[in-house]
Amino acid sequence: MKVIYRGLDALDVAFKGRTPKDLLAKLEEAKEQAIKEIGKVTITHNGVRMAVAETGGPGGYAFRCDTGPDGATWFFKRPKAGDPWGVRVSVKALALALYDLGGVRARLYEFLDALEILVPPGGESIGRVDYAVDFLASDFVLEPEHFVMHSHTSRKDHKELSPMVIHGTSGCFTSVTVGKMPNRQVIVYDKRKEVVDKRKVYWWEIWNASQAKRGEPPLGPKDQEGPQVWRVELRAGKDHLKKIWGGKSWGYLDDKLGSLLLKTLDDVRYVTPGSDSNRSRWPNHEIWGYVRNEVEGDLFEMMCPLDPNAVRKVLREEMDHMLRRQIKGLAATYAVVSGRSPSDWGETPGLIQEALREDIQARPADFQDRIRRAGERFVFLDLRPSGEGNNEGAMVP
Repeated sequence: MKVIYRGLDALDVAFKGRTPKDLLAKLEEAKEQAIKEIGKVTITHNGVRMAVAETGGPGGYAFRCDTGPDGATWFFKRPKAGDPWGVRVSVKALALALYDLGGVRARLYEFLDALEILVPPGGESIGRVDYAVDFLASDFVLEPEHFVMHSHTSRKDHKELSPMVIHGTSGCFTSVTVGKMPNRQVIVYDKRKEVVDKRKVYWWEIWNASQAKRGEPPLGPKDQEGPQVWRVELRAGKDHLKKIWGGKSWGYLDDKLGSLLLKTLDDVRYVTPGSDSNRSRWPNHEIWGYVRNEVEGDLFEMMCPLDPNAVRKVLREEMDHMLRRQIKGLAATYAVVSGRSPSDWGETPGLIQEALREDIQARPADFQDRIRRAGERFVFLDLRPSGEGNNEGAMVP
């Protein structure tokens, strides 16, 4: 069993700050356009880019904005008297893996400064923090009945850490979740399966950076018989953080997160069956010992720094492969629907090319609009340096 990744996997923060009038006007216009087009519309403001969605977010946030796969989702309120908490951000897992907490925090304030949103000292409130450890553990078998609650856990904690949710097929369990957000959750799941199923291709780059450090062979989605990757994830939601930390400031995160995670590991344990009839006295499984060692170390130290452009390149290549597969499938359907016999299917590429040419020439404005919309969707995967071509604005969350 080897640790191949550790670090924060989610971070939600609310800020005391109001949306400036000039930014508010751009957001209003972009949201209106996004509603009409049923898709995100990209804006640039003071050198930073955001893809504005057609809907906002819960809690009175009128605007929801995306800053790319290695960025974050930002939420903005229309300024309202008596409500100073006008901004919220949900940082993406890839950003935390690439830049660690210190880098992400600096980028958040660079973004706020660029938008001219003034946040007073201590004007932050952390609403969620997840910490994850990934293991190469081919022999690990997840058993839901091996989760136990420590005997010292209070009735209130018992309630907070209920219920247990189990996923799997044919007796092979792939995920067990203990607890419910916005309180606490402990999750053990087959991370490799999730990465393959949801095409989160950047995780292969992150894991293989760790593999290369140790001189180990790379991992990949096609190597189904190779080492399996299991994740232990500890989540603390806003209700739990409020109960434990109160103010939920950066200082508490820096100083107290380790203690919070260690208590969670004590309250919920994954154990190895023993001879004692009392399950709560069974010894911890070795995977729990590994997680504890990581939590007791430097929580915010980067394990495998990567070049963000290299990750974007991987994301672009995956998008290219996906589109090729879709085009191939549509071409096969077109060949059948157009009445071609199998002996004539070799003519399909030429027929499609001619059909496309005719359609584009007949409606050039429509095609240009489709190109513009595609650019809106994939603008954050542009590999060119900031300022070149259409890649305006800084790559900040």
